[in-house]
Parts: sequence; structure tokens; C-alpha cells
Amino acid sequence: MRFLFLFLLLLNILYGLWQLQDGNADESLYQAADQALEQLPVAEATIEESESEVEATPSIEERQPSTVLCVNLGVFNVRPEAEQLRQRLLALSIESEVISREVPGSQDYWLVMPVQGGQVEALQRLSTLQSEGIDSFIITQGALANNISLGVFRREDYALARQAQLEAMGHSVRVERQESVSSEYLVQVDSAARRLVDQSLLAGLRKSFPALQHQFLPCKSIAD
Repeated sequence: MRFLFLFLLLLNILYGLWQLQDGNADESLYQAADQALEQLPVAEATIEESESEVEATPSIEERQPSTVLCVNLGVFNVRPEAEQLRQRLLALSIESEVISREVPGSQDYWLVMPVQGGQVEALQRLSTLQSEGIDSFIITQGALANNISLGVFRREDYALARQAQLEAMGHSVRVERQESVSSEYLVQVDSAARRLVDQSLLAGLRKSFPALQHQFLPCKSIAD
């Protein structure tokens, strides 16, 4: 009888320990589930913020507007030739404009005699030079006004040789480098009409303008 009582007591103790352990396991599972549910709004908020950033970020096309291209036909050294081509295009219902651009020209070498006393002294120096048979004239415009010009040379060695001759004659002169700028002209066909400028049209135009070239370049404002 005593052994039966001890056996039942031991069985109750073991059952109580099993219940206690099973309750702790359930509570751990509930806590883990609660933590997972608490983290879900954070993930959703992160996704919503990412979507907002994507919407707020402008596309590449919005940041970088496309460049408008025109057809430039030329090049002409004088404006009347460019105007002639423009009239040909106008007869074909192709709107265009003549534009100009500056290009660097050749560099010249100017022999100049500096004069400190203004126009009065310049006239006296000029009289002396001409009495010696030296070609010269008074510069009337620009930064060198009221100085005396003794010639313009295309080559520097020629200018230096003439400078040496004049200095041997007792005249103080210096060489001024002058870079000339020239203009060239093109006929610009607007972007809306450039599809009309095809190979057949260009071939026909080259019969009247053999050196005609065409380029697709960003449209230039006529006011430039």
C-alpha cells in the first residue's frame, strides 16, 4: 500500500513538471509571434517611404531635356550666297534662317611707332618719316590711336627684319601681333522642317552649290 501511494505521488509530481514546462513553451511562442506582428508595420512603413522616394525622384528625361537639333547648310564666306540658298529652300516651302559665326583668321604683325605727346607729336613724327621716304600713317582708332603705323606683315620674320631696318635708321618701333577674325554664314533649317532635307534634296542643291555640306547641330537662336 505504501508503494502504491509513493508511486501515485511521484506520478503527480512528474505531471506537474510537464504542465509547467509546456506552459513556458506556449508563452515563448506567443511572445515570438507578438514580436513578429510588431515588426510588420515597420516593414510596411519602410516600403511606403521607399515608394515615396521613387515617386519624388525625377526621371532622367525630366532632369535632362532633349536637345533640339537643326540642319545647318553651308558654309558660305559671304552672306549673299547664303541668302540665295535660303530663297531656294523657301520656294520649296522649307523655312530657314541665315546665321553667322566668327572664326579665327590669320595672325598679322603690325609695326608701330609709339607716340607719347598725342596727335600733335604724331603729326610731327609723321612729317619726319615721310621726309625720309618711309611709308607711314597715323592710327586714328582703337587702343593704338595717335600712334604711327609703319606697315602690316603676314609673316613675323618679315616684320622683325623691317623693325631692324628702322631701328638702324634711329627710329624706335615695336611689333604688335594682331589676330584677325572673319565671319562665315550658314543656312539653318528649323527642327520642324529638317525631315524635308533628305538626300535627294541635297543632291539637287549641290548642283548649284557644289561645296554644300550639312550638319545636324543644336539649334542656334537667331538673336545670338
